Amino acid sequence: MIPMKKYLEYPVFICGHRKTGTTMLVNLFDGAKDAVVFPDDSTFFYMYFPRYVGERFSVEEKRERLANVLVGEVHRKKIAKANCTEAEREKLMGQLEDFRAEILTWPAEDFELKQVLPKFIDGYNRYFQRVEHPKVWIEKTTSTEIYALELLDNFPNAKFIHIIRDPRDNWGSLLSGWEQRYKEYNDEVNRLKQSLIERSGLGFQMAMANEDVMGKDRYRIVRFEDVTADPQRYIRELAEFIGIDYSTDLLYPSTFGYRWEGNNFDGEKFSKPSTVNVNRWRDRISEADAQLIEFHFREAMDHFGYDRVFDRADCIRAAAAHYKWFNFSTPFSAK
Repeated sequence: MIPMKKYLEYPVFICGHRKTGTTMLVNLFDGAKDAVVFPDDSTFFYMYFPRYVGERFSVEEKRERLANVLVGEVHRKKIAKANCTEAEREKLMGQLEDFRAEILTWPAEDFELKQVLPKFIDGYNRYFQRVEHPKVWIEKTTSTEIYALELLDNFPNAKFIHIIRDPRDNWGSLLSGWEQRYKEYNDEVNRLKQSLIERSGLGFQMAMANEDVMGKDRYRIVRFEDVTADPQRYIRELAEFIGIDYSTDLLYPSTFGYRWEGNNFDGEKFSKPSTVNVNRWRDRISEADAQLIEFHFREAMDHFGYDRVFDRADCIRAAAAHYKWFNFSTPFSAK
C-alpha cells in the first residue's frame, strides 16, 4: 500500500448553512500557497456521503456517482464563471473531464470515507491546483457540521471552521434567490422558509455542541459579519488556526486560481469580502418573517450576539401563523 501523503492527514472542513459565507471562505483560502483547496461546494456530504458509503451500492455505481457529482455540473458552472480567457477555460474543462475519467478507474478499496475524500482532494491537486508542498487540505459542503464528530473519528487531525450569519440576513439572501434557484426545489416559498428553520437551526445547535465537545482549538466558529467587517484580522486568525501562512492573497477571493467576484443572487460583483448585505434584513424580508425567525432562533441569536428587536408575543403569533401552513402541508406518515 502506498503511504498517504502527509498533508492528507490534516483536513480542514468549512461548515455552515447555505448563503452564510462558506463559499466566501473557500474562495479566500484558494489563494493559499500551502493548502489544497477544493473550489466551491464539493457536494460530498449530501450528494455522496453517507448514502453511497457501505455495501448498498456496487463499486461501479460508486464510481459513477463520484464522477457525476464531485466532478459534475456544479464545477462546470464554476469554471464557466471563472475570470479567465476562453483558452484557459477550455483547458480547465478538459482537465475536469480527465479527472472524471480517472475516477471511473479507481480500485474497489478506495470508496469508503477515510479513503475516498483524501484521494479525491489529492486528485484535484494533481489536475488543477498543483501545490507542491501543501500543509493541509480544505473542503466545504454546506452540511459538514452535522458529521463533524464522525469526521474526527476518521481524520484525527481534522480542524473545523464553522461560519454563521444572522438568520434574518440568511433568510434575506435565500429569498433573493427564489426565482433564480430555489423555486426549482421547493413547491412554495414557505417550504424554503421551513428549510431555514430546520436546517439552519440544526446548524446553530451543531455549532454550539461541536465547539463544546471538541474545544476551540479544534472547532472554530466565526461570524460572517465579523469576517466581512475586518477580513484582514479574521482571515489571519483563521490561517494561524489551521496552520498555513498568511498573505494578502488570502484577502481576495479566487477559484481555480482565478479571481472570483462572488455568488450573490443580486448580481453584485465584489473583489473582496463585503458588508453590503450585513444587517439588511429589514429591507429584504417581511416583519412577520423576521418575527418567526426570532422565535425559532432566540437561543442561538442570544448566544452569538445577534440583537433581537421584536416583542416576544409577536414572535409567538408569527410562529403560530407559520404552523397553520406547515400543519396542512406535511403528511403525517408515508400513508
